[in-house]
Amino acid sequence: MVLVIVAVEGYSQEEALIVGVGSSLELEDGLVGVNARAYYGLNEQFCFGPEVSYFPYQSIDDGYEKSIVDLNFYALYIFELNEKIGLYPLSGLNYTIEEERLRDDDEKEEEFGVNYGLGVHYRLKHFFVFTEFKGIVGALNDEFITIGAIIPLKKKEKEVND
Repeated sequence: MVLVIVAVEGYSQEEALIVGVGSSLELEDGLVGVNARAYYGLNEQFCFGPEVSYFPYQSIDDGYEKSIVDLNFYALYIFELNEKIGLYPLSGLNYTIEEERLRDDDEKEEEFGVNYGLGVHYRLKHFFVFTEFKGIVGALNDEFITIGAIIPLKKKEKEVND
């Protein structure tokens, strides 16, 4: 999976672009997928941005397969418990594309929903490892656990010549 990063101009010293990748587990059917995210941090506590999880077709039952594309837009507020550990509730909007195959019969559903969840991150030098639980409320209710790593990309300050 390729993650394209667009440079953000004009943000302050505290603001940052935060990118990450991880592995996701869909809890209802046990599907395994990948996750990519890019958040814009206004400061060290508040960030928001898009995230996508992709679960390729996987066998659920005999002859029955399922695939999910989970698109999200989150807002997070991080409560720093100490200099290494942060806890954050998450909420946002969701758009899910769920495809199912049973031998020669295909079915596709696409629905909007609302996210809720809780995550924790641990600082390791210049990046963070995280784990989070996320649920979706809507026509396609679901729950996920994601484990991964994120890195903040801060804008370098311009040098001023005297």
